[in-house]
Amino acid sequence: MGVIRRQSLKHSAVNVVGLGVGAVSTFFVYPHALEAYGLAQVLLSVGMVGLPILSLGANSVAIRFFPRFQDKSTGHNGFLPLLIALCAMGCAFCGLIAWAFWGSFSTVLETKSPLLREYLWMGFPLAFCYITSSVLAVYSSNFKRIVVPSLLLDFSQKLALPILLIAVWKEWLPLNTAMTGLLLHAALVTTGLILYLRHIGEWHWRPNWAFVTPALRREMLQFIGFGAFGGFALLVAAKSDVFMVGSLSAVKAAGVYAIAAYLGTVLEIPAKSLYGASVSSVAKYLAEDNRIELEKLYKSVSINLLLAGLLLFGCIWISIDSLFGLLPKGDELAAGKWVFLFIGLSRVVEIGTGLNNYMVYYSQYYRYSLLSLGILAAANVLLSIWLIPILGITGAALATLLSITGYNAISLGLVWLKFRLFPFTQDTLKAIGLALATYFVANLIPISGYALLDLLLRSGFFALIFSVLALKFRVSEDLNALEKMLRAKLGK
Repeated sequence: MGVIRRQSLKHSAVNVVGLGVGAVSTFFVYPHALEAYGLAQVLLSVGMVGLPILSLGANSVAIRFFPRFQDKSTGHNGFLPLLIALCAMGCAFCGLIAWAFWGSFSTVLETKSPLLREYLWMGFPLAFCYITSSVLAVYSSNFKRIVVPSLLLDFSQKLALPILLIAVWKEWLPLNTAMTGLLLHAALVTTGLILYLRHIGEWHWRPNWAFVTPALRREMLQFIGFGAFGGFALLVAAKSDVFMVGSLSAVKAAGVYAIAAYLGTVLEIPAKSLYGASVSSVAKYLAEDNRIELEKLYKSVSINLLLAGLLLFGCIWISIDSLFGLLPKGDELAAGKWVFLFIGLSRVVEIGTGLNNYMVYYSQYYRYSLLSLGILAAANVLLSIWLIPILGITGAALATLLSITGYNAISLGLVWLKFRLFPFTQDTLKAIGLALATYFVANLIPISGYALLDLLLRSGFFALIFSVLALKFRVSEDLNALEKMLRAKLGK
């Protein structure tokens, strides 16, 4: 895992800095502009949830079929123009559907969320820029280039959005100008990714339609159908919560939900790094039917991500009340405490199961998960419609937890049945046991009443003890190897 480890560490460093910027913004900027923040999150969620449909599965095709097209001398046989063509066709198709139903949906929003009705049109150009940028970023990962695309796609938004919302908060800019600025930023990100691919010599724009034989075309169309509708179903199950809250209640409630859910996304930082560096290897090992290397990667990624997820979840949950006590409008935001619990647990479940979803996506068995994805997506929407009126924003988080847990359980079963591979070992039980024991001990620390002091003591104690125990019991060989490497470097 040498290359994967190096790319993951660099990517994690970028994400840690982004986490710091995002934390400051989430805790000290967004509470002062909850309505504007909620609106921005709902608009951005259109592209996030619609990515597979709007791109016609190009985000999955970019990884799954690259080994077949790969040939630098021929510009990878026109693979990049093919991906962009899929995005264009997907956006045109969805645009026609949106136009056909625009009147009916606008009427519904008029009473439930009039502000969203006024700005919803912006969701479509934002979505086009987002899906194009996402596909270009995934394409870059085939060349083990994940750091710069992450800077452009993720980190830059963590800077742009709070700057625009500070301007709204301080009344330097009206809301419509700030939303236009958000759209301009999305267009600049797409342009930046194009220039980056040109810089690394991988912007090959000459199509080679003759390379796509009838057999390959048929295989790709079948996979595109899965990638578009299956991926859409997965994102509906996992990412539609903000949009559902914004549609079924006030946009301001979506702002509170998004801030609480942001704490859950902290758990995804190590996952994004390892997934970004590992998925191309998954596709390669599957293409070569290299079960030995695939199993090693599967188990390694699972335990490493589980440790990281438990560490971050424990640090936040043990001090959640103190954390909200430090925030502006903390009493109002404290309603998101249980949102974090359910969203955080869903992230631990998702990353703890490792690469199982990618192994199904990029194998010949991808069709098996299409039905389960559709059922889970429908279940998430129906659960949200049922639970949000009863439990409010907590209901949306609970629906997400149930959907994610169910889907990953099915994926685990598929990987075991088709590959006879399982990500969990005795180290998995060790990690969970150590995290629970550390939490109960750390929870014995008395609360002083000073929020910052309590947060530092309780979270710091949990992080220190859990990390020491994980190293002591050698839960992850990669973690111990990293600790040994850091010791050697510090020694020099």
